[in-house]
Amino acid sequence: MALCAVGALAAVSACGGGGTQAGGATADGGSYSIGVPTWYIAHLTPGRAGFSGVADAIWTPLTQVDRSGKVVDAVARSVRSTDQRHWTITLKSRWKFQNGEPVTAQSFADSWNAAAYAPNTMANGYLFAGIEGYAALNPPDGKPTTDKLSGVRVTGTDTLEVTLTRPLSTFPYVLAGTAFAPMPKAAFKNLAGYDRLPIGNGPYQVAAPGLAPGGQQITLKRFDGYPGAKGHAAQITVKTYQTDATAFTSFRSGAVDIATAGGNDLSTASRTYAAQLVTSPTAAVEYLGFPLWDRRFADLRVRQAFSLAIDRKAIVGSLLQGHAQPAEGIAPDVIAGGGGTDCAACGYDPARARQLLAAAGGWHGSLTLWTKQEPESQTVLEAIVNQLRTNLGITSISLKVQPTDQIYPNLLAHKTTGPFLLYMGAAYPNIYSQDDQLFGSSSGTNVTGYKSAGFDALMDKAAGATTTADGLRFARQAGRTAMADLPLAPLYYPVSGAVHAKRLSGVRLGYLGDVDLSSVTVR
Repeated sequence: MALCAVGALAAVSACGGGGTQAGGATADGGSYSIGVPTWYIAHLTPGRAGFSGVADAIWTPLTQVDRSGKVVDAVARSVRSTDQRHWTITLKSRWKFQNGEPVTAQSFADSWNAAAYAPNTMANGYLFAGIEGYAALNPPDGKPTTDKLSGVRVTGTDTLEVTLTRPLSTFPYVLAGTAFAPMPKAAFKNLAGYDRLPIGNGPYQVAAPGLAPGGQQITLKRFDGYPGAKGHAAQITVKTYQTDATAFTSFRSGAVDIATAGGNDLSTASRTYAAQLVTSPTAAVEYLGFPLWDRRFADLRVRQAFSLAIDRKAIVGSLLQGHAQPAEGIAPDVIAGGGGTDCAACGYDPARARQLLAAAGGWHGSLTLWTKQEPESQTVLEAIVNQLRTNLGITSISLKVQPTDQIYPNLLAHKTTGPFLLYMGAAYPNIYSQDDQLFGSSSGTNVTGYKSAGFDALMDKAAGATTTADGLRFARQAGRTAMADLPLAPLYYPVSGAVHAKRLSGVRLGYLGDVDLSSVTVR
């Protein structure tokens, strides 16, 4: 098949819009470029990197979640427990790092210890809090007296024994996160340098010089020694952008071959690049959270009034052009246990909303609503402001935005008053994850301040369940318990999209909307 011409303008005209032709198809699979948010490559160490398609390309952890949402073994040969607290993990023996070093049980233990050790200040270190010994590596005062998790023991070249602080039936799902990937011995000679040019064990390796200070792109090369399903393309150029909108603009100009698209861009893509657009429901929810420390929202009837005053269908239909689904719970049915109608106050009933607010004493004074510094969120929140003004008669309403790294700390410190519009994606495709992140007493993303002994008790039952069915049943009950208290109002489940150049095929999206870089084929 003949390729489109090289260059931005030529790409738009010859390829029907979007996609550079640099690299072209070759005998070894060709190359392509992708635009991603800046944070995708800000850090490349497992303990520092976020959950992303780029991290998935560089690293392969013990388990993975397949396209059906089922957890399957990857580097692990088996992950077993009789009580959901003490786990025995046996590794496959054929795995190697991209420098030829064997992947062993010690590789995982060393990586986990480094991530959990407070002086290393790794952003994903909190994910190891459920393993015994984490508290000793993260004392509230002073320096830790140890740098190893007591709950992780290497009992053989290919065997790990892991002890959790409490039972957790979904631990195999947790292990699928790239934060739990292994690191080779070379990593510990210079963790800062390694963060810029890591040696992974995934289908793609970061090519030298890696990420330069202040750099905005990296190159990934296929690791032909990978024992799993190998990547189709020989090389991938990863370019970063501040927002999805700027990445989409670059795609339209021919600067990248793949870009994610959301909001109005997704509508534009569906009209202009219908044959080059891939969409998928996202395992996430956009919600309006209530600051439970703000006395004005202590009355459940006030929270119900706010929720019933929001026209979710109008927001999805008009603002999002149908690229979302009105929410009636905290998670869609694309994850195990999701799709429930757990929110009785998630309909649209302005008259009932006014009655509830009046019964609670009415509203007095001004109101400020908050969201993160992101165009789509700001547009949606502006619509909510107008609906609350019209349907509840609150005339003095203002809107404020903050960067993500500010709004979460301010909410957790209870420095913010007024509701806030935020997004929450499931860390793994199981309702337990979404429940825990939004409502767990110790969760770093429980920004409403919600605490419930009943919720915690049901989550403990879910965590200790010996069957998947029982775990899901208790987690669903826990979610319903929380939603009866309405610490937040689910609004809609987003739809993710990605546009690609015509010369690419096999573009697939993961459950959180990330592009599976390994599946892309260059024609």
